[in-house]
Amino acid sequence: MEFENQLEKIVHRCQEGERTAFEELFEMYQPRLKYYVRRLDTGSANIDDTLQDIWLAVFKKIHKLKDAQVFAVWLYRIARNKVYDGFRNKDRFVRLPEEDEIPVSGSDEPIFDANDTEKLHTALNKLKPYHKEVLTLSFIEQMPYQSIADVVGCSIGTVRSRIFYAKKSLREEMERQNG
Repeated sequence: MEFENQLEKIVHRCQEGERTAFEELFEMYQPRLKYYVRRLDTGSANIDDTLQDIWLAVFKKIHKLKDAQVFAVWLYRIARNKVYDGFRNKDRFVRLPEEDEIPVSGSDEPIFDANDTEKLHTALNKLKPYHKEVLTLSFIEQMPYQSIADVVGCSIGTVRSRIFYAKKSLREEMERQNG
């Protein structure tokens, strides 16, 4: 709760034009945002250009953000749109299919240790882009399903389904790597 209160104050200061507040937002979110953009656009050498476009959009539009508590969702939605704009410009845009809702069972979750990090990243890079995206938002950013649905522009059922299939694909890829 403390983080949310602090974030809200920083966003309000930023909306009032305080430059140091924008720098604080940048410092808080840049590493996580870079990871997210890399997961979405693994084939691009222009990650830094995309990140610059994202932060420029945030700087220009933050005064329009009505609810500072949804800053993270708003930021990741801008990031997603910028990455997909790049896909469209490269003719690489792929329509994301709606998947049927699947009940998610947490009983068969794999456990990873520090030694599996490289294999995990390799396996993540082999997943479909929309699967990488929901896994990143869910497990790295720890966003609730509703926030993920808001970022990716789909229903909560679709988010649940994508996470279910993404975990299944990730598990299969990890098993393939481990022989």
